[in-house]
Amino acid sequence: MPSFSPSNRNPGDMSPSLEQYVEAIADLLTRGKVCSVSEIAQQVQVSRPAASRAVRELAEQSLVEHKAYSYVDLTPKGQAIARKLANRHVVLHEFLRDVLLFDDAAADTEACRLEHQVDDTFVQRVGELNGFLTANEDAFAKWQKRLRRTLKG
Repeated sequence: MPSFSPSNRNPGDMSPSLEQYVEAIADLLTRGKVCSVSEIAQQVQVSRPAASRAVRELAEQSLVEHKAYSYVDLTPKGQAIARKLANRHVVLHEFLRDVLLFDDAAADTEACRLEHQVDDTFVQRVGELNGFLTANEDAFAKWQKRLRRTLKG
């Protein structure tokens, strides 16, 4: 049996940790917050030096703009990755909630974990399956009924 390896997973072929930094920066920027290294560290729940190292690495990959003691902003390339990660989250969250019947909070938690571990092909196929099931109401209702029985028993 092949072992799991999150390499070749895409968005920008970066580590799950760096993806979380991109998401945190995008979140801070969309909420109108000042995006400093300190704010990023608080959002990701790491030390300021750890956040600083990550921001430096993201800058080396041209994903953020940052000058010492200044604010952090996503470059167009960083914004594209943030959008892709947000879309991954939505697709996985909807699948977990609507198809696998996780409650909303659990679906959100699991989507956060999964979005950094799966590749684009997987997310695309999950989205296609979710779309197929929701477009075929009879099949979808049968699936949900069957899963609810299994979960009860």
